[in-house]
This record gives sequence, C-alpha cells and structure tokens, in this order.
Amino acid sequence: MYADDIKVMIVSALLPTLDFDEVLGSEVRFGDGKYRADLVVSSPTRLSAIEIKGPRDNFDKLDEQARGYGSMFLDFSVATTANWLPLLRSRLPRSTGLITLDEDGIQYVRKPQQRNTLSTDASLKWLRSNDLKRLMLLHDLPQTGLHEALAEKALKLSRNSLSEFTLAAIHERLATRFESFRSELGSTVTLDDVRMLTLSERIIGKL
Repeated sequence: MYADDIKVMIVSALLPTLDFDEVLGSEVRFGDGKYRADLVVSSPTRLSAIEIKGPRDNFDKLDEQARGYGSMFLDFSVATTANWLPLLRSRLPRSTGLITLDEDGIQYVRKPQQRNTLSTDASLKWLRSNDLKRLMLLHDLPQTGLHEALAEKALKLSRNSLSEFTLAAIHERLATRFESFRSELGSTVTLDDVRMLTLSERIIGKL
C-alpha cells in the first residue's frame, strides 16, 4: 500500500466525521515553507495535521518532522501500515496520534493530544502580509510597513487573540479548495479527487 493509497483511505474515512465548519487540505506548506503537511483538518477552532508514511517513505527525518508539526499545529498524527507501528511508538512523543491502515480500513491506535491555542511564534509564521493587515485593521492598529514591521505590531496582541485570528485565516484559505473538491466528488473518493485539494494557487485561489 503506497502513500497515495493511504491518503485516499484517510480522506474517505474523515469526510463523514467532519463537523459543519471543518475542511480538509492537502500538501499544506508550513514552517516558513520548509515543510508540507500531507493532510490538514481545519476549522476556526481546530488545526490538525496527518503525516502519511508509505513503505517507500524515508523515516530518517521523522524526529524533525514531529517537532515541526508539534510547534505549528494544535495536534498531529502519523498514519502508516501496521508493520511500522513499533518504530513509530519508539520514535514519536506520546502526544502524537497513531493511525494504522490495511485493506479493510483505518484504525485509530492512539488519539493525539490536543492544544487549545497556537503559540505566538507559530501564529506569526502562518500569517501572510495581507492577513497581518487585516489583523491590524481589526484591532485599530496601523496597517503600514513591510511584513516584519506588521508582525512586530502583532506582538502587542494576546496569544489567544492572535491564535484565534490565525486559525480563522488558515480555515479561510483552505475552504475554497475544499468546496471545489466536494462539488466534484462522486460516490467514492479517488486519487484524482484528492489531487483537487492540492491544485495550484493560480487555478483555485490563493492559499
């Protein structure tokens, strides 16, 4: 079972469980563009990541990936086939969710530990200049300056306020792609359907 097959299975399993305001994203860049999250579940109060590991994937960077996910998301899980479970248990913190898959479906071996808010640093890494300008407007702060200057002004806000705005901004970015995905979805999820979640910005809107 390859990583793409695993992704299709997870998307199929997740869709019926999503709340009304939750959306999915695929190959979402984070951490200053250094990483891509295989799957993301987003809402105004949720930011969950799922890293998918197929049999041909490299596990050497797993520790580094775990630190990245742990700092930039409210929770994260790793999904793979059952034979890799002992390795994941030994390498990943207990806060990481574990999902195994076989031909019959997926199994949630361990639920992830969830946080309520993003750190201030994580929020600022997610926000773009246009986001920061909207944030300044919302809090009656000056909207002038380059990205770094706007981020400096955002430090005046509380961690909770910044996290709340950031979660909403991420959800807004992903929602357009997800609605296009749902509108084209047939009776079963295919790899082509999942690829629609990763279309370029020029085609489906700015992410």
